[in-house]
Amino acid sequence: MKLKLLLSFLLFSLLLQGCMYDSTETLANEKIDKNLKETIKAKNDSLLSALSNSDMKTFKTLGSPDFVKHLQGRIENAVWAFRKGYLKTDYEVYDEYYNKHGKAPNNSKIESEKRQYTFSFTNNAKETYISLLKTSYNNLGDYLITIIYEKIDGKWKLDYIHLDPLGQFGNNAQDYFDIAQQKEKEGFVIDAFFNVDIAGSCLTPAEKMLKYNNEERILFYQKTWQEQIKSEYKFPQPLRNISSVPMVAELRPINNREGMFPLFSYETKVPVEDTIILEMEFEEVKREIKRIYTGLDFDKKYIYYRAFNPGNYNNYHEFKIEK
Repeated sequence: MKLKLLLSFLLFSLLLQGCMYDSTETLANEKIDKNLKETIKAKNDSLLSALSNSDMKTFKTLGSPDFVKHLQGRIENAVWAFRKGYLKTDYEVYDEYYNKHGKAPNNSKIESEKRQYTFSFTNNAKETYISLLKTSYNNLGDYLITIIYEKIDGKWKLDYIHLDPLGQFGNNAQDYFDIAQQKEKEGFVIDAFFNVDIAGSCLTPAEKMLKYNNEERILFYQKTWQEQIKSEYKFPQPLRNISSVPMVAELRPINNREGMFPLFSYETKVPVEDTIILEMEFEEVKREIKRIYTGLDFDKKYIYYRAFNPGNYNNYHEFKIEK
């Protein structure tokens, strides 16, 4: 009797899952017909051009009836960055999917083994096309433009567009988590946290539709390593082995065009205008910081230091150590 109940429960669960996610035939990237890809590319080019100059006529031409009905709300998230010139209209195709659905409307799911994510969305038509486009801000921050087209009366119509952070310097959340794990293995928990923290900030590059397979692990280690750093390294940190006793106030990552690098900010009693004495003190500060912060890998191209006087954080002298 118990076995029958268990089998009935399993059958019910399978039927329920089938109702939630209908069978979908998906072709990805290079497996999509070349002519179809060219058709969608032309629409994407027109769409991004329209975003840059708020071309309402083009939006209405590209959009489905429902998209046009709610036009302002549908483009609000994506249009501002292009209109203000933060993002340009050039892009690269990150991933693209052509889908044939068993029924519509329904919930659909696409799994990317290569990039380790699942993309879940509601298909309102029997055929849909997902365009995931990557664009960058000053070659520093990467953004994902998520675009969904539906085939309505034989024509491809825009139904959805959204813009969210994807990562930095060509790395997405999964890439940064991989880097973080490697740094932790090498004994550099500070570097591990910096990288997993970036991963945590880029977990939703397509709202809640794109979910990385390692999302829970990323969030777990983000919290775990942050707590470990807080317990091992206190701020402010007096450098008592130096006679002037400067204090390290902050350690955080900053970006330049070559990547992400650490920045130490420290409080000094030496006037920041007195650069000769300040540089003499800095030689001691540099050595003492390296001795204390063993969780940071100092074998980097750049390490930044900012010296400021008490109560005047915005007026500082910066040192940059270049390898």
